[in-house]
Amino acid sequence: MAAQAQTNAWFILAGGEAASLQGGPYATREFVHTSCALVGEAYAALRAAGVPAERIITICQLKDYIEYLRAGSAEAIPSQEVPGFYYKEQLERTCASCNLWLEESGGKADYDCHDVNPATFIHVLTGDGGGGDGGKVVPADAGAVFFGVYSHGDSHHAAGHAGGAGSTREPHSYSTAEWYIHFPYPAPQASDDASDMYAFVATDGQKSHRTRLYATQIRLALHSLASTHNKRPVVGLLNCCRSGGLVEVRSDTARSHPRCISDSSLCPATQFMRRPSAVQPDLPLSLMFSSGLDTDSLVSGFWSAWFNELRHVALRGGQPAAKSVTLCRLFASAERRYHRENKYEALNHLKEAAFSIEVWQSEFEFTGARAGNVDPWHLDLTAALTAAWEAGHDDDGAEEAASVPDWTALRDLQKAYITGRAYRVTTRPSACRPTYLAPSGERVSFEGAAQLDDGRWILWMRSNQALTERHLEKRQRLSQPPTSEPDTNNNLAKVGLLFDELTPGLATRPFPVTITAWKGPRVGEPVDLVEAVKRIYDEMIAIPGEAHNEMIEGMSVHEIFGVGVEGEGACVNQSATI
Repeated sequence: MAAQAQTNAWFILAGGEAASLQGGPYATREFVHTSCALVGEAYAALRAAGVPAERIITICQLKDYIEYLRAGSAEAIPSQEVPGFYYKEQLERTCASCNLWLEESGGKADYDCHDVNPATFIHVLTGDGGGGDGGKVVPADAGAVFFGVYSHGDSHHAAGHAGGAGSTREPHSYSTAEWYIHFPYPAPQASDDASDMYAFVATDGQKSHRTRLYATQIRLALHSLASTHNKRPVVGLLNCCRSGGLVEVRSDTARSHPRCISDSSLCPATQFMRRPSAVQPDLPLSLMFSSGLDTDSLVSGFWSAWFNELRHVALRGGQPAAKSVTLCRLFASAERRYHRENKYEALNHLKEAAFSIEVWQSEFEFTGARAGNVDPWHLDLTAALTAAWEAGHDDDGAEEAASVPDWTALRDLQKAYITGRAYRVTTRPSACRPTYLAPSGERVSFEGAAQLDDGRWILWMRSNQALTERHLEKRQRLSQPPTSEPDTNNNLAKVGLLFDELTPGLATRPFPVTITAWKGPRVGEPVDLVEAVKRIYDEMIAIPGEAHNEMIEGMSVHEIFGVGVEGEGACVNQSATI
């Protein structure tokens, strides 16, 4: 029999920034405070998911940042040399992102201004009531706890180890280094050194270490929770650069993990939250991270993807499938969304690794754009990467299927390029771009055509996806019968048949092109796109991860958080996604 849903889960949303960026006088601050808007959007997602406002605790510079922007709007920060209307526009954007939060909080976070520091986070999480003036902490009777921290992150060598105090040189290991998250203000000094929260952290030689929340401190806080509430599920999301180091997962596991990492399936060297001299906190625990221990995270990135997926599951709460979604499956769906919405980084690396010289040398013409400004190679790779993270998607399928990319479209694209299906070339030269007869009876220029030196034209075979090609799209809808099969917009053969139908009498033949390395030791040599993109995701992309222990294995999102339960105070009119 399934466990009853926990309906008393508490949520902590913390937005940090580096002290050097947001912790000083207005004249020294960064114009953009990224975490403020993202905490506001996460707050709206939780409310839409049915979480009551009184069970969300916010630690962020909401009032602090808005007062800074208002001062700038009034031209009160002349030393920053930023026109007042820029501050005003940023204020409007911030208020829009934090609209519901501002409305329900009275214009400030539960812990704002100088209370946005590492000590506040630890006090709120452990529920000891020492977190500043707000006083709102996780109560003793909380059924489950979620904490999300969005900030900058980094690591440094501990004193006495390679590199010396203050060094950030690689490689790091858990026996020689500390990982941390930035907060804008310092934690207050304890009355005696022995009870100070930094007494057990190797901070020697580090400047402003009291503005940093260390992995060691998070682990000790989790041990504190385990000593008093060892049956309470705890779920954490750490969204910052090098956040895999905070979870203390081995580097190769933290970078390449097609599914959730279960502590029960790992050898002792790869278990999380367990350094050589420490034991893992004894409570149901799941921790997510936005990048590996030596990798920078993407702005917004996994944070937005996870909260949007939680909201999606919650709004389907009455459906049986929604109630069975596990934490691991939620993570997998969020990871899929993350890769789908942030494919630009992989795309840029792939375009740097491989190109088609025949396409690169050609200036393709599209209506409404200068010749050469639209690149079919870019559009083809974008479509293939999109298809990779959409192929096989099934809300009710196995959780493994939701996070493993399907590179079929990319493999098919490479084959189409080298066999001549991706492009065709006219057999006769002409002065003007080839045209076809539209359903309206007018002749329309072919989109995605480039003229060769001999006067012939290369024709891109997926031009129905390009700029202003409405005629072709309409004809495709009229000429093709409805189908239940998913269309990834990457079926080159189908587009080729459609092209032949629309251009009777235009003689063309296949135009094979090469895909090679454009720089480096293998310049000019063929590149396997699938192998290249796998290497990119393994070595260059911020890959989110999740580690959990046996105690929380298989527990559902509904069971832990109680989201989507009818009557739980869902704010369903908040339809905007992050």
